Amino acid sequence: MNVFIFTDLEGISGVTNIDFMDKDNPKYSLACQLLCKSINSAVSACIDAGADKIYYIDGHAGGGNICEEAIDKRALKCSLSEWQTLLENGGIDCQIELGSHARAGTIGGFLDHTVSSKSWFCHKINGIEMSELSLHALVCGAYGIPTVACIGDEAACEQAKEYIPDIYRGAVKKATCRNFAENYDNADNILTDTIKTALNNYKNVSIYKIDEPATVSLTFCRTDMCEKAYARCTDEVTRVDARTLCRTVDKITRYGDLKF
Repeated sequence: MNVFIFTDLEGISGVTNIDFMDKDNPKYSLACQLLCKSINSAVSACIDAGADKIYYIDGHAGGGNICEEAIDKRALKCSLSEWQTLLENGGIDCQIELGSHARAGTIGGFLDHTVSSKSWFCHKINGIEMSELSLHALVCGAYGIPTVACIGDEAACEQAKEYIPDIYRGAVKKATCRNFAENYDNADNILTDTIKTALNNYKNVSIYKIDEPATVSLTFCRTDMCEKAYARCTDEVTRVDARTLCRTVDKITRYGDLKF
């Protein structure tokens, strides 16, 4: 059993307010330490569940959030392109989303956003609002690989069921408002127990797929953001209104197929 861990920072246990996201704030360094701690806990849980190979990606804001030397040596760090290669070559049996947050516009979601908290307002595929978890799961699903676990805040875990009803969920904290959250005292146990259970049952978790060809649309927060993105698009992209771009994807095989 080969497991891929797709990490983010917002949904990590102990990251409890927006200051943790500011790289100029001392709390950001603590957030990175907490991320490494959560990855190591996840790796140990994967090993206990019988994983043979474990891969992970530093998925927050393009990376740079992890001290690689601090990560359990039984896990191999990957780039986005290496993740794609593993998918194409059958090198992954299932995927875990570690540090998940809810999609943009979610009531009760801690630091809710989709890909870009500054410019993306709403991302849809076939009219369905997407989260980062669902986007990752769609690419995995193109290769028959299930996304089996979501570790994050309560809203993120509840929302994950909209896409994958039988996904295993481990909520490690709960938002008190958009920018603040309360951590659960037993967050570490929740993380490890959820991952072990998910991996022991990974073959029974549904693979996330959508109808193809797929209609992908992205509404930006402002008109000028849409204009900037549209200027670099190919002829296949249409501008629906001042803030929204749209295109048709015949078959989803890469993460880039879902973006503009």
